Amino acid sequence: MRIRCISGLLPLLLSSLLVLVFSTASPVLAASGTSAHFTFHGLTAFAEFDTYSPDGCVETFVYVDGQYDYCTQTLLLSAFGSASNPNFQIDKKLGSASLNTTIPVTDYVSGNTFNVSISVTWTAIDALMHENGTFHFHSKGFIDNNHFNADFRDANASGTVSDGTTNYTPASALYAQLASMKSGDVFITHP
Repeated sequence: MRIRCISGLLPLLLSSLLVLVFSTASPVLAASGTSAHFTFHGLTAFAEFDTYSPDGCVETFVYVDGQYDYCTQTLLLSAFGSASNPNFQIDKKLGSASLNTTIPVTDYVSGNTFNVSISVTWTAIDALMHENGTFHFHSKGFIDNNHFNADFRDANASGTVSDGTTNYTPASALYAQLASMKSGDVFITHP
């Protein structure tokens, strides 16, 4: 199951972990090739939850992959959804955050659509850190230029991501972070 909240012009995505990102994107076409410019500016919170069934077979990873049974090598759940206005609150000093919303999701495994209620809180556990960087990649026909500037704090995150029957996040997050980010990425392709 995937959860990714994006305010402004982009939707709320549900994945096997909780990822919150606030951004806008705007593609731009160039005459001699194609370019796309993506920007991200705002406050955000990330959390990854990972639990196993008592027999160790079924892993529930809320962020990217869904629910997977290792004993039978079977993907049990991979859901995606969106919401235009989630109730996301974050302290501008990155001390805490919360997300409380319900979103409809579609499971790619079964094709079923159902609601998932999300109630997660973040609490900072580390000092404020800063990172600034630039990335350039160039190959024949492709260029990627990226710049980012971020303040962030490691955090604890806990709460529920539930369909009313199953809580997909019964334990605290393995990884969580609160951040204030500015990022820009330009992709250019040439024939």
